Amino acid sequence: MIFDNANIFDGERFHKGSFAFNTYFEDQDDEKLDLDGLWVLPGLVDTHAHLRDPGQTRREDLISGTRSAAHGGITTVFAMPNTTPAIDSEAMVLYIKEKSQHAKVNVKIVGAITKGREGKELTEMHRMARAGVVGFSDDGNFLSDASLARHAMEYAHEIDLPIISHCQDRDLGAGHMREGWYSTLYGIYAMPDVAESIAVSREIELSYLTKAHVHIAHVSTARSVKLIRQAKKDGINITCDVCIHHLVFTDEDLHDYDTSKKINPPFPTAEDQVALYEGLEDETIDAIITDHAPYTVEEKEVEFQSAPFGILGFETLLNEILMASQKGIKVELLLKKVTSDPAKLYKLNEGRIQKGLPANFVIFDPDQKWTISRNTIQSKSANTPFLNKTMNGKVIATYVNGRQVYGNVESFGKGILRLA
Repeated sequence: MIFDNANIFDGERFHKGSFAFNTYFEDQDDEKLDLDGLWVLPGLVDTHAHLRDPGQTRREDLISGTRSAAHGGITTVFAMPNTTPAIDSEAMVLYIKEKSQHAKVNVKIVGAITKGREGKELTEMHRMARAGVVGFSDDGNFLSDASLARHAMEYAHEIDLPIISHCQDRDLGAGHMREGWYSTLYGIYAMPDVAESIAVSREIELSYLTKAHVHIAHVSTARSVKLIRQAKKDGINITCDVCIHHLVFTDEDLHDYDTSKKINPPFPTAEDQVALYEGLEDETIDAIITDHAPYTVEEKEVEFQSAPFGILGFETLLNEILMASQKGIKVELLLKKVTSDPAKLYKLNEGRIQKGLPANFVIFDPDQKWTISRNTIQSKSANTPFLNKTMNGKVIATYVNGRQVYGNVESFGKGILRLA
């Protein structure tokens, strides 16, 4: 099979050319398709998402969530452990692994640091590591017990897996948006930026002490970026990511009190957003995530300060990448942060278009538009600020391990593929 005349992003840069791979069906090997004007991208790697399985499947499950991911061009998803019960044992990891055999995309599992994510007793991290987790997190909960956090990092360092930290001081971080001029204007109880940076500072110090790899999730403030930048210069084993929504929205955008825009950490100020872009450009920020967090209509259709935090992210990721690129940052850099960079960060053999790798790739039309509606969203939920809006760019087809998992381009073939 040959895709001809395509704009191919290999994980680093675009180039014009042909994209060839071997198909399971020998008689299709010489078929040629013209992809003029389309992009061929490595399958996107989203290292922070909430699939809600087990226990919260009214919002999402492994099948609907990975179908939604495939619709967005994502071929590998990290399932975070804030489920009911939490993914806090070897048995829970094996349950997710078994169930994900029927998923549309590759599912990697993040295990909880403490039992029930309660911050009181460490999980059996070695057992979960043997079962196949890619890291540990009390996702959504900052482990405030510094001594316990230290021990967790020591164990994680011993088994060479990262601690993924949701950095938010519990006492200062009780608000519903970022504290600032707009929170005062809108009358919304807010959290200061230091709620994040105080926690980031502690994680940096503990990483220095333990030598553990600590990954700061969804960085959202200028002060956090500054601290992480300096820590990296000092040789401390710190990495971080930013949520795509924080690159698109600011606190000003909450003027309509739309609960689908309520996210934690909250939208940054304009000044903080500038710092996030600078952090991407100088490699302080290692990856872009969706923080995909589905909720039912009933849960979100309440007063703003009563609504849960969370936004859908899978199906609009590439659309938001295009939006972010309009702010002066190169689209190649943004694409790197959702393909080769997160794959390298977590030692995954993907995120690139290269001979010998599994054929995880996306065909994307940057000029085609699609309207986001309840009928076009593949997720069970619809809590997106883009609902009923028309977006630039459309995923045409998504392939995972050589199988077409999204798209209706039947002639592309359905065999087991590897790059030729």
